[in-house]
Amino acid sequence: MRLICISDTHSLHERMTHKVEKYIDPDQDNILIHAGDCTNMGREPEIIEFVYWYQNLKGFDTKIFIAGNHDFGFEHYNGLRHSNEAPWLHHIINEENLSQSDVVYLHDSEFVIEHPKFSRPIKFYGSPWQPEFYNWAFNLPRNGWELELKWKEIPDDTDILITHGPPHGCRDFTPQNLQVGCELLRYRLDTLKPLVHVFGHIHHAYGGAYIDDVLYINASTCTERYVPRNRPIVVDLKEEDGKIVTTYID
Repeated sequence: MRLICISDTHSLHERMTHKVEKYIDPDQDNILIHAGDCTNMGREPEIIEFVYWYQNLKGFDTKIFIAGNHDFGFEHYNGLRHSNEAPWLHHIINEENLSQSDVVYLHDSEFVIEHPKFSRPIKFYGSPWQPEFYNWAFNLPRNGWELELKWKEIPDDTDILITHGPPHGCRDFTPQNLQVGCELLRYRLDTLKPLVHVFGHIHHAYGGAYIDDVLYINASTCTERYVPRNRPIVVDLKEEDGKIVTTYID
């Protein structure tokens, strides 16, 4: 199974220097993951354009995405603001519509893939939350009980975790060398230990790193200056002697 990971495209998906289709391996199941901030402000035209683009990408067995702090419109869909303000969004994002093109939208929810090459199902879990930053979307107070509850909802048997923001100390550094990831998420990950954690949000920290046997992937497509030139990050999964191992494809 191949994971092709992107994030933070900010409505610039058509201008990406590296097209996601180039990383498809025809000999594997290819899973595309977008870790949020698919739009710049989450307005109706931006969301419609992104979803149409995502649905029409060819060659992927499954295409998973979550929302991020720029994707305000998705708060309407999840009833976090005034859901009756965006009936168009319910029509676009509902499971029946997305599933016709193998797209899955995750919001504090899971998706399971069963494949004959693996002796057990592979569980994906996605969540858009991150510590509060200038009252953007899906913000909760840093180190508060609400964030703690969100991370407790992550199932213990999650294999691929997708959040918008990073955990503290894992590809979360700013140009000023500050580490701004979520402390409570890092605490949860210390016991959860998924195979892979995919996120974005902090453009400057793009890249991957193994930390305590977990592969952390900051898949931000846009640079600090919002130029969509970072390559998709590719991870291969395979089972060896009953254990699922990950390979970070550089």
